[in-house]
Amino acid sequence: MHPLARLLYPCLRSIGVLAAIAAVTAIDFKLLHVNSPTAAFSFLLLILGIAARYGLMESIVASVASVLAYNFFFLPPIGTLTIADPQNWVALFAFLATAITASQLSTSARRKAEEAALREQEVKRLYEFSRALMLSNKEQSLCDQIVQKLAELFGVQQVSFYDLETDTICKLDNAASILPDAALREAATRTEICKKPDAAVLIAPIRLGGRPLGSIGIAGNAQISEVALQAIAQLIAIALERARAEEVATRNEAARQNEQLKSTMLDALAHEFKTPLTSIKAAATTLLARQGLSESAKDLLTVVDEEVDRLTNLVSEAIEIARLGAGPVRLHREPYSAEKLISAVSAQLRHLAQDRLLEVKIEQDLPAMEIDPKLCELALRQVLHNAIKYSPPASPIRITAENQMDAIVIRVVNAGPAIPKAEQALIFEKFYRGREVRTRVPGAGMGLAIARDIVEAHGGRIWVKSGPEAGVELSLAFPKIAFRPQTGEGLSTVA
Repeated sequence: MHPLARLLYPCLRSIGVLAAIAAVTAIDFKLLHVNSPTAAFSFLLLILGIAARYGLMESIVASVASVLAYNFFFLPPIGTLTIADPQNWVALFAFLATAITASQLSTSARRKAEEAALREQEVKRLYEFSRALMLSNKEQSLCDQIVQKLAELFGVQQVSFYDLETDTICKLDNAASILPDAALREAATRTEICKKPDAAVLIAPIRLGGRPLGSIGIAGNAQISEVALQAIAQLIAIALERARAEEVATRNEAARQNEQLKSTMLDALAHEFKTPLTSIKAAATTLLARQGLSESAKDLLTVVDEEVDRLTNLVSEAIEIARLGAGPVRLHREPYSAEKLISAVSAQLRHLAQDRLLEVKIEQDLPAMEIDPKLCELALRQVLHNAIKYSPPASPIRITAENQMDAIVIRVVNAGPAIPKAEQALIFEKFYRGREVRTRVPGAGMGLAIARDIVEAHGGRIWVKSGPEAGVELSLAFPKIAFRPQTGEGLSTVA
């Protein structure tokens, strides 16, 4: 409201009150000729009505005007403003006490009625908000829907939502200045609502069962109480937990279907592919052994023979992958050096790396590892293939091996896009692929899950480190034995 209007409206109401007192006085004195008790009663009723309708200031104006009119027109000596008679003072204080008491009661009743109306509106909006979360649009992210629905249903000018698990903040376009990201992150670790009265800001933590999930912040001229904001935060917590439970259920269902697919795939590969590949290999070997073949024919048969070997290896690897996870992994452990493991896998993937630099650096005098060479080659091959596939074509890939405590740690470092912190634990799950690459790079999301199963079956572990500056670093820790290679020399080459 304009400041001039705030001053003008009380003045107009006071003028209206004086006009009402004048009208009652004229009716009682000129038309009805009532006695003083009747006039006093009519003035008292008018004061009560004004106090109930407007407030304390107007009722005091009415009381003073009523006392003056009552004294001048109805109390002897009529026509004078003498207040010498004690009953005039009694009338004045009675009117004033009535005005103050009535105005306070009416103000309290009006305030309670307004609060009840606001609470009723909040309950309706909370119902609409919970309904919107339950019927959320699957094509739009939940955090975006939370922000939009809060702004739409509660008339909030600025809304920001911080998701602690994904470390992401969703906000309206105009929410940057009043709701800073640092305040939202800090509020997520607290248990009480953060208030900034000067900026009309409320930030509530989102918790479920004592576990922090994030925070929700509002700013502007929003009519949302702290109790309503806490209820909103609780509804958001339930919606987040439900959405994540659905995601886990979806992944479990995909994993179940994958187990069925693996069984079918295993049978098909074992019975349908192995036999013709063996026949092609035998035929190519026989033809190569013949005398009198031209050079071009030998070259073609050599290509056929090599590609059959490669396809046979791929089929064997697919069968091994299908076998993993179908039951306990059976290991055939033996002493094996990190140098042999890295050299074998690098040679196998040379055709994929093409002109890429594979920088290999192995610490000197490494103890041997106690591993299943075949399975560990498969695990490292999956990690290295992942690095080749997701990193820029011209960038190098670095492979290192070092001795740490009771394990040999092999690291594969590439310059691929950074993996968000929230996804770093998920990339080792079956069928999971990062949001940024799932539509750009083909894949099934199985490679790193296979590597994890193999490494963990050996009693080791696999982890990832990633950042905007460092790219992606995948580390595999294999158990070692008290055995040193016979050469006693390390390897440091650039291939």
